[in-house]
Amino acid sequence: MQRKQWFIIAGALFITSQLYLYFFYRHFEHFPQISTISNLTSLMVPFEHLERNATFSCSELTLQSRYKLEFQQLEHYDLNQSYKQPSMSIRSKQQNQTDLPQLPYFYSLWKTASILPRLITPCEHQVYINLLKTFDQICRQGGVEYMISYGTLLGSYRNHDILPYDDDVDVLIHVKYYSLLAKINKLNNKTDWEFYRNTRTNMKFYFLESPSAGIYKWKWPFIGMDFYTDNATHIRSYMHIRKDIIFPLVLRPIAGLWVPGPRNIYKFFQVMSSRYYSSFSIDEKCYTQAYSHREERRKHQQKTVFCEQLRNIYPYIRRTCDSDYCQEHLMLNNVTTLYVLKMIRDK
Repeated sequence: MQRKQWFIIAGALFITSQLYLYFFYRHFEHFPQISTISNLTSLMVPFEHLERNATFSCSELTLQSRYKLEFQQLEHYDLNQSYKQPSMSIRSKQQNQTDLPQLPYFYSLWKTASILPRLITPCEHQVYINLLKTFDQICRQGGVEYMISYGTLLGSYRNHDILPYDDDVDVLIHVKYYSLLAKINKLNNKTDWEFYRNTRTNMKFYFLESPSAGIYKWKWPFIGMDFYTDNATHIRSYMHIRKDIIFPLVLRPIAGLWVPGPRNIYKFFQVMSSRYYSSFSIDEKCYTQAYSHREERRKHQQKTVFCEQLRNIYPYIRRTCDSDYCQEHLMLNNVTTLYVLKMIRDK
C-alpha cells in the first residue's frame, strides 16, 4: 500500500513539474528576444569623403560598387560574430585564404586622423592586399617560409590591418630562400608580378602595372623583403632576436588575410625598442616615419602621439586575456565591437 502511494505522489509531482515548464515557456515565448543584429550604416564615411584615386585594379566605379555592398552588410550587421585563430598546421600548399576564417573588413568605415593621417587610399590598400595574397600563394607553393615584421606586424597587433599611417609591407625571410625566389622570378617572366633584387639582403615584390617608386626601377606598392641569417639560438637581420621569440610561427590577421608572424609580438618589439627606439611602447605610442616608400625619399615629418588619441578614428584591438588566450575585440569609434577573435596569448 505504501509503495502504491509513493508512485501516486511521484506521478503527481512529475505532472506538476511538466505543467509548470509548459506555462513557463508559454509565458516567456511572447517576450522579445535580444537581437544582435544592428544597423551600423551611421558609422560609414560618406562616399564622396573617401579618397577615390584609381589604380590599375581599382577604379571609382568598383569602389562605389563595394561601398553599396558594404552598406547592405552594415545595415543588418550581426554584432555577435566571433572567430578563432587558425593553426599554422592547416596552412598547406593547396589551401587558399578563403579556406581560413574570413574576418569582416569595410572600406566604408575608413576615417583619417589629422594628427596621424592615412598614407594610402582604399584602392592602394586593395592593391596591397592582393599583392600580399599573391606573395603568400607563391611562398606556399614554393615552400618559402616568411613572416610579417616591423610596421606590418605592429599593424596586425593593433588594428588587424596594415597600419593606417604606414605605406609599405615588411616581411622577413631566411637568406637560404634568396636564390629560390630569384629562380621563381626568372621562371615566371610572363606574370603580372616581379621580384626586384635590390641587394643581397633585400628584395622588393610588386605588380608590374603599379607606378614607379620615385626615381627607382621598382614599383610601389611593394612588399619589402629583408633576408636574415641565423645560428643555433638567434636570427640576425638589422638586429639579433632569439629564436624562441620567433618560432614556431603563428598565423596573424591582416585585413581579412592570415599570414605568418613571430610567436611573441611583445618580446619582438622589446628587442626593437632597445635597438631603435628609446621609449617605444607597443600599446601607448603611435608614430609615423619621415620616410615615404611611395616616393622612396624623406618626405613626412616624423610624429609620435598617444594611441588613445586615435581610437575614435581608426579601428583598434582591445584585449581581454586569461593565462592561455586573448579575446581580441575590433573596436569602432571606441564603442562598437565589430567582431571578437580568440588568439593564443603570447608567452
